[in-house]
Amino acid sequence: MSRRIKIYFFYILLGLLYPVVKVICYINGLVYLRGVIYGLIAGVSTISVGILALKEYGGADKPVWHWLAALIPLIIIPLTPIVMILHLGLRTFLMEKMTIFMIFEGIAVAQFIVAIVMFRGVIFKRGTDKQKMPRIGFAIMKTVLTLRSTFKKPERILHELGLRAGQTVLDYGCGIGSFSIPAAKMGGDDGVVYALDIHPLAIKAVEKKIEKKQIANIKTILSSRGTGLPDRSVDVVLLYDVFQMVSDKDKLLDELHRVLKSGGILFATAEHLDPKEFMNIFARGNLFTLVEQRGEVFRFKRD
Repeated sequence: MSRRIKIYFFYILLGLLYPVVKVICYINGLVYLRGVIYGLIAGVSTISVGILALKEYGGADKPVWHWLAALIPLIIIPLTPIVMILHLGLRTFLMEKMTIFMIFEGIAVAQFIVAIVMFRGVIFKRGTDKQKMPRIGFAIMKTVLTLRSTFKKPERILHELGLRAGQTVLDYGCGIGSFSIPAAKMGGDDGVVYALDIHPLAIKAVEKKIEKKQIANIKTILSSRGTGLPDRSVDVVLLYDVFQMVSDKDKLLDELHRVLKSGGILFATAEHLDPKEFMNIFARGNLFTLVEQRGEVFRFKRD
């Protein structure tokens, strides 16, 4: 069973869990009959949408079920407390039913997260030559990257990569600047960071941070692939959690090879890609040589 199908099954199981838990609570006198009916409607809807989304996954042009797979649990999240408060009253809800509410809300939130994971290929269309990530996808990505930066400190990762003062760095697929900002600080006055992304909202987010933090050594580039930089002008390329979103990977590697200095370093992650496929792509053209791998980060040297 593929990872994708497992995720869909997990989504459907969560859809089944929601009404089952409500029925159990009803039997034990913890919820009311209308709440059970509401739970059954929500459960049947999410299970049906999950099945239909899975059916059309293989290249459907109208991914409506994928959108609904996230929309239904997203609606359930605020609707649950509203229904409970209207039926029970605010005082009873706060004093007696908070535990039950947290259980129901936890299931709905978990289902929403799984929905985002399972149809991320629909909303996270970044890095192709013809299509950039939709606004909803960028908004979700921005939240995810902000939370990830809290736990996975980009500064620590960059220190482990060995970034030095005075280097020229290209942060390809910079997103909201999670790595661009600390890389600029590490580079110092003599260093330069080029923050490149296909999405105008990403560039806008980085430029907003640059202005707020008064950082002078970051230059933004809005582009789907080409950097516009001179040949052999970059010391380090950061290709962090973006390679899987690029449509023509060979052309991207050609461009990165062009701008890297002789002996320059490219750091890349193979997230969401088969490691063997990832290495086969980098082996084509004899452009880069693998120097080492530290956890999820691969260090390549320009040939």
